[in-house]
Amino acid sequence: MPDHLDNEKVLFQLIAEGSQEAFAAVYARYHEKIYSLSFHLTKSEVVAEEIVQDVFLKVWLQKQGLPEIRNFESWLFILARNHIYTWLKARAQRVTLEPLPEDFVSVEPVAAESVIHRKEFEALINAAVQQLPPQQQQVYNLSREEHLGREAIAERLGVSPETVKVHLSRAMRSIRAYLTARMPISLIFLLILNFLLIFLLAM
Repeated sequence: MPDHLDNEKVLFQLIAEGSQEAFAAVYARYHEKIYSLSFHLTKSEVVAEEIVQDVFLKVWLQKQGLPEIRNFESWLFILARNHIYTWLKARAQRVTLEPLPEDFVSVEPVAAESVIHRKEFEALINAAVQQLPPQQQQVYNLSREEHLGREAIAERLGVSPETVKVHLSRAMRSIRAYLTARMPISLIFLLILNFLLIFLLAM
């Protein structure tokens, strides 16, 4: 890695200017921390990956403001925790919810561009899921929509947890391939990084 990519202030300035190399360096530096936090709280590999993707998508869309952030790691974790609490709230939407923790901090409002990207992104994901083979689609939906873990999915379908892992891994690879062929160039490299991580986890 070039020396200038070791300096976070320089990295953030480069990202603000649109550097995908600098963004990839920050992604590689913080991905595992955000994934670990997300998986610890959601107990779902798929959801944890989606939260990581959502968090770094928002980082990219808000890149112009990165040089002004005093403590990037704290800001990033607040962003991740907000996504996690949103997911937990959605999962428990039919249950009386306790108030969110007092330290739940709202990040700056998402720009209209971000909302548009998000809607387009969700539409692409839905289309990608529809083109999956039936078994992969079923496993993916049980994980993403019903928030079931690998063991619960295996019990529901009468298959082994390892079979669930294989189907889920293949589904994620297929979805990322579908998205990569259709996403704007500025976001493709993020999906490729996620694809590589999923591939390594599945090995």
